[in-house]
Amino acid sequence: MSDRWSVLHLTRGELELVILPGIGGRLWGVDFQERSLLFQNPDLVHLPVDEIDLADLPTRSPQFGFPLWGGEKTWIAPDTAWKDSAPFSALDSDPFLVASRDEDHVELTSQICPVSHLSVARRITLKSAAAWSIEHSVTNHGHVSRATGIWSVMMINTPATIGITMGDPEIYPVFGHSGSMVELAANCVIADCAKQQEFKVGLPNPDGQTLIKIGKAGPWILCTTHPPAPSDSFMHQYPVEVFNSGDYSYCEAEWHSPKSNLAPDETLRFRQDFEIWPNSNPPILGSNRELLSCMS
Repeated sequence: MSDRWSVLHLTRGELELVILPGIGGRLWGVDFQERSLLFQNPDLVHLPVDEIDLADLPTRSPQFGFPLWGGEKTWIAPDTAWKDSAPFSALDSDPFLVASRDEDHVELTSQICPVSHLSVARRITLKSAAAWSIEHSVTNHGHVSRATGIWSVMMINTPATIGITMGDPEIYPVFGHSGSMVELAANCVIADCAKQQEFKVGLPNPDGQTLIKIGKAGPWILCTTHPPAPSDSFMHQYPVEVFNSGDYSYCEAEWHSPKSNLAPDETLRFRQDFEIWPNSNPPILGSNRELLSCMS
């Protein structure tokens, strides 16, 4: 294994977070009860990485002109600002520096991207045997303000189900055709990513909570972000997007910070808190009991 593929581990009980500094500072894996929950692209694992020829790496998704490494990472929104329709390689594929680490956390920092003039810092903290957090920071090192949003993208092994509670359920197609795979219930939207069919949808997230069920019965992951304020807007219009791949066995839960007109030397921050439960003990979510019922 080359240094680029060397990983760090945060472990407590049956939960292990696997971190890959060498390729975009990723949360490379979430292993729970000896089960791997995040997608890691088998076509790319352990291949040599040449940043100049990233588009030449093997892929089953030629419609995306960049490597689909896997795991969870920090992207910069909007994607319309990307060069050649690919995430900034200095922030997605280049090595991150391990700025600090102990048995409970790893903090990672990128170089300054020569295209966007942004840098990314990621702090992954293991809080217990059933909880962790990710704190994202993006700093503008340029000389002019830049419209920016933090975009956390988690690639999840399928089949998986993703649900969000909302008082007036709405689905906003982005591309592809979700058909019956994304459905409206009384007070929630459920995306059942059970087969390879490409689509992306945007979703409101008024409570700031996203519930994910891995496989047919679990385990369950709850992601909590700060609920959007009425004045917030988002680079991709919605605080959550769900993508399902037609080429690989994964789907994506994607979370967006509110957008910011990021001034020179200013830093934008975004935090996610995650909790995990085993198959036999799904979460009790208070007002979200209906969501749990829809996904069970």
